[in-house]
Amino acid sequence: MHCRARELTVPEDMKHLDRLAALHAALRFVITSELPSEHKATLIEVLTQAIRDDEAAALHRQSAARSQGEWREHELEELKSFLHGQTARSWQHADECVMQLATRLHRDPASVRHKATELGLGTAVDYRFVRKFKLSRDE
Repeated sequence: MHCRARELTVPEDMKHLDRLAALHAALRFVITSELPSEHKATLIEVLTQAIRDDEAAALHRQSAARSQGEWREHELEELKSFLHGQTARSWQHADECVMQLATRLHRDPASVRHKATELGLGTAVDYRFVRKFKLSRDE
């Protein structure tokens, strides 16, 4: 019962680090053991893939948490400098700008588009603003 209560209070990051350490230890053990080669190769492959999967999942969790979090000053500066003076020439161009920034900043494309619009840079990331501006200018 005591272990179960402890398990519920351990943060996810600690659980991940414990699991990752255990997987690495198991991999070292298998590599140095006297197991038959066909079993050894399979175990090494399975453990290596488990380590890769855990690391990829951790990166994904970090990226997802960061993409929804507060914007840091350096991120805002990069967003502003990248989009400064740009106007989307098409829907595709707007999407390409958003995707490029999202990749550079490790953020969700929707949050990049939202923040750019919030900062008055909507014409660089959303072609709807460009079309509205063109229509109002033509009238």
